[in-house]
Amino acid sequence: MKRGIDGLLIVDKPEGITSLDVVREIKHRFGIKKAGHIGTLDPFATGVLPIVINEGTKLVPFLREGPKEYGATLKLGEETTTDDWTGKVVLKQPWEGVPAEKIEGVIHTFLGKIRQTPPMFSAIKMQGKPLYRLARKGIEVGRKEREVEIYNIQMEEIELPLVHFKVSCSKGTYIRTLGRDLGRKIGCGAHLLRLRRARSGPFTLEQAISWERLKDISKPDALQPWLISLSAALPSLPEMIGDEQLVEKVRSGKEMMVQDLTPQTLPAFEKGEWLKMSSPRDGLVAILKSEVKGADIPWANPEVVALRPLRVFQPQERYPTEDHV
Repeated sequence: MKRGIDGLLIVDKPEGITSLDVVREIKHRFGIKKAGHIGTLDPFATGVLPIVINEGTKLVPFLREGPKEYGATLKLGEETTTDDWTGKVVLKQPWEGVPAEKIEGVIHTFLGKIRQTPPMFSAIKMQGKPLYRLARKGIEVGRKEREVEIYNIQMEEIELPLVHFKVSCSKGTYIRTLGRDLGRKIGCGAHLLRLRRARSGPFTLEQAISWERLKDISKPDALQPWLISLSAALPSLPEMIGDEQLVEKVRSGKEMMVQDLTPQTLPAFEKGEWLKMSSPRDGLVAILKSEVKGADIPWANPEVVALRPLRVFQPQERYPTEDHV
């Protein structure tokens, strides 16, 4: 039996494996009981892949997925079944002579809110089955358009037929689809040759452990330099520090009344906002929902419910290292 680890690990996913492959390797290699990934990366894509571990899996509903940033390489003149280099070429058109000014002008037309039709080769489920399974059988079904937002997009270099660009976008944006639509608007079709995610919300490549380094270690403790604690994974949530008595009350699932609180221990917060409670000894204890605005707490009414536990985090347990793959 070994001491388990809890938190969030940023992995620099390599090309050629799925996001689920990364999760399976981490669980198997480090004897981890529970793990999952946030934001799927296609097998051909690389870069930032956040992995939640053990108690960290409870964070998923509260991890607001902020803007994502990518570096991409587009190949003009060919469309494929998958909108990237792994698919079969289904259309070829001449790209020679396309002026750089036209490419740059087209790229900037995608700034702001745009509508995309998700690709068939995607993990979106229809009647419980991922679309990519249907696509592999040659079956195409109707998909609903969705609105996404491109916050920033800029061309880095043109080496025809290759176009290198960077993009910052909202959750749910398919860069493969963006690349295909860029090619169509340029007038010669296109598909992605390379896609690398540099940021997912607050998490960046600078925080990531490389796949090579990950596979070079086998003990959970060796992950500590890259492990983001439960509390640090939620930097935007107001934090209150609970004493031992208050921590035990919250861990038992009880609501916090006005009588449990003091103005000195409370951060500023709005009604309905999430807060995190931490313990000096155990770190993150719970995520709470505020039932009143912090500035409006009715101190004269001690029995009023002020904070309600949404998720409770237990002290680090000892997890088995066997029979978990």
